[in-house]
Amino acid sequence: MKKLLYILTVLILGFSTQSSAQEEAVFNHYHINPLLTNPGAAGFDKDEHNVFFNLRNQWSGFEGTPKTYSFSYNGPIGERLGIGALIYTENIAAITRFRAQLAYAFNYSLKEFDFGVGMSTEFHRLRITNDATDNPLYQAGDVQIEDAIEGLRVFDASLGIRGTYKDDTYFGLTFPNLIRNKLDEIAFEERSFFISYYIATLGHRFNIEEQSISFDPSVMVRRVRNVPLTVDFNLKVGFMNDRLMTGVTYRAGTGGAMSILLGTKYNTLAFYYSYDIYFQRFQRYNGGSHELTLAFVFEKKDKVEKKR
Repeated sequence: MKKLLYILTVLILGFSTQSSAQEEAVFNHYHINPLLTNPGAAGFDKDEHNVFFNLRNQWSGFEGTPKTYSFSYNGPIGERLGIGALIYTENIAAITRFRAQLAYAFNYSLKEFDFGVGMSTEFHRLRITNDATDNPLYQAGDVQIEDAIEGLRVFDASLGIRGTYKDDTYFGLTFPNLIRNKLDEIAFEERSFFISYYIATLGHRFNIEEQSISFDPSVMVRRVRNVPLTVDFNLKVGFMNDRLMTGVTYRAGTGGAMSILLGTKYNTLAFYYSYDIYFQRFQRYNGGSHELTLAFVFEKKDKVEKKR
């Protein structure tokens, strides 16, 4: 197993150094916390401040598979500006990835449309533990491994647009990985046009007010670096004005996967859990993937005062 983890480390490291990362593709709860994939979501809700804690355990029960943690905040500043912050860490075998992001968005209205146009500045760091050099498969002088022990650093940026039409129809478009400035230059890094990758979303919320039920179908099309094109089909259903929630996601493009969502909300606190299964042979060797989100929503002070 130790040799397997070392091989996994080298493969992931080689894959990661060719791409500045695919953090945008990790979480399934982007429809709960849009800031995970779109900086245009920063402060988009002008009346609320949002705090999210997220945990994802990928392919549980199989040693060395990804475990990801994130903390994020977004909220309005004045009437037009929004700000967001994200701290993210991921452990894969002997690899640790860290990401810090600041997002800035300008929000405005045009007739029945509301728009948020945002940009994020990001710092990524990837490193492996010193234990990698103790493995019998390690060859002294392996520059790729030794540089990764010191830590590979990347500065990046993303551009995002988020909008709604009549409050119920929503859409988003993100262009991730616009800038690459590696402090430790990777000689074989491929170069591509700076808007070659994108994440697009579209959805609509249907409310049945008499029954306090809502239906929220949406679709996400995602093309990120070194990953095949994927399409997510989502359906969320809320009961009792979203105090209870359930949902399902089907992912096409990587062999197929399905996710089941459950959630509950009480006052300012919300909790969401999803379980993923995959339609590939590897599913036989793991217990699926688990994702948890704990959310806190705080209304703006002036809104609270108006209610009084």
